[in-house]
Amino acid sequence: MSIAKRRITHDPHQFVNTATDRRRLQLAVQLALPTCAHVLARNFARSSASSYWLLMLKTPGTAAPRFLTLRIADHLLWLTNHDQLTISWEAGNFDAVQRTLRQELTPATLQQYSYQLTTTDIMTLRLILHLEQHQLIWLVQLAPEIAKAYKNQHFDLRDDFGQAKLLLGNMNNSSLQLVPVKQPAFQNHLGQYFGRNLLFSQFTSHHLLRLLPTNQWIRPLLKVLPPTPNLEQQLAVLYGTDFVRIYVEAIRQQARLQAISS
Repeated sequence: MSIAKRRITHDPHQFVNTATDRRRLQLAVQLALPTCAHVLARNFARSSASSYWLLMLKTPGTAAPRFLTLRIADHLLWLTNHDQLTISWEAGNFDAVQRTLRQELTPATLQQYSYQLTTTDIMTLRLILHLEQHQLIWLVQLAPEIAKAYKNQHFDLRDDFGQAKLLLGNMNNSSLQLVPVKQPAFQNHLGQYFGRNLLFSQFTSHHLLRLLPTNQWIRPLLKVLPPTPNLEQQLAVLYGTDFVRIYVEAIRQQARLQAISS
């Protein structure tokens, strides 16, 4: 999806990312939301005026909720082909961002940028959390030119992400236990979740991008979605027995390493 590039023009205001500033921005967002939407989760960048909002949309007559990732920022996102509605703001002008949100959050825009989570999504997100409990995360190996540019070069979540080497590794030490995994369907889902802010990234050495679950988003999501019994068996059907065997063995190896170090 394309980035919304609507720009607010006015005298700049100061935004120092304090608790008071965050509360004021949260109030501005809540007052601007249509009645069908409410904030399910949110998070604020530490080093900028960017914030991310997970909205849950409920339409009368429909059983399954829809979700929308809203980004409010004073700079463009380095990711392309992401599932986010981006609103630009001059950091600190809460009245202006509230007006802009009211103008942008039309029924057509909500439909365009919102998404539903399928049974496959639910199972995959549960797997991501399950692996994190065993200190395992997913990583992708970036092309050198993208890695060296840090976030100053666009990273396409359809083309670049899909071509990157996928690895399963230790959450606390990216040089340990790196297991290559080739499962294009699973990798496509990871890219989609990254573009929805359900995963956040950290750069490491060796051109690796660590993908960590945004727990304060995924956990509230899973609470409002159906359970998934027999998760491992369903994942084997979905992604193949080799895929399941790889992550099960990685969990066992992680347990052995923890036993040795304790």
